[in-house]
Amino acid sequence: MTSISQALALYDVASQIERLRLQLRALPSAPTVPSLTELSSQVHTLAGITTTVSEEINRRLSGHRPVEELRTVERYSDILAPLGEAMTELGRAQAEVAFFEVNTEVMQSNSMWNGIHPIQQPCEIVTGCLDAADEILGAATSELQAAATKLAPPQARGQANVHARSSADPGSGQPHPTPVTSTPPTAPSRAAKGR
Repeated sequence: MTSISQALALYDVASQIERLRLQLRALPSAPTVPSLTELSSQVHTLAGITTTVSEEINRRLSGHRPVEELRTVERYSDILAPLGEAMTELGRAQAEVAFFEVNTEVMQSNSMWNGIHPIQQPCEIVTGCLDAADEILGAATSELQAAATKLAPPQARGQANVHARSSADPGSGQPHPTPVTSTPPTAPSRAAKGR
C-alpha cells in the first residue's frame, strides 16, 4: 500500500469519527434528555468505528509488512484507547437515559405521574458524558489527521485533501468522510449550545 493510500485510510477513519461527533451534537440538549434509541444509535456507530480500527490493525499485522505500513498500524493503535474512553462516556450516558426512561414509565404506570420529572440531574450527567466523549473524539480526530498529513508525501498532500473533500459528496447514499483540513473547525460543545 502506498503512502498516499495509507494517508487516505487514516483520513477516512478521522472523517467517520468527525461525523459521529456531529451526530452526538445533534442530540437533544438540556433541558431535554435524548431518547435511548437516539443515543444507542450513536453507541453502535462508535462500536463500528472501533471494530473497523481493530480489524485494520489485525489485517495490517498479518504477514510481512514494510516499515511504512507498520507506522500506520501504530497510528491506528494510538486511537484505540481514546475510542474506548469515548465508549465509556457514551455508555454512562446510555445507562443514565435508560434509568430515567424506566423510572418515568414506572411513575406513569403507578399513577404517580404529575407531569413533572426531576430531570435536572440526568440532563447534567448526560450532557457531561456527551461533552467528554466529544472532547476525546476530537483529540483522536486531530491525531489521525496530523498523522495522515505527515504520512502522505508532500506532493500528494493536496491530492489527499481533494480526495477527502470529494468523498464527502452525499449523493451516492454511501457513508463518506466529511471534508478534511489540517485544522478542522471546532463546533460549539453541547454545553455551550444549550446556554
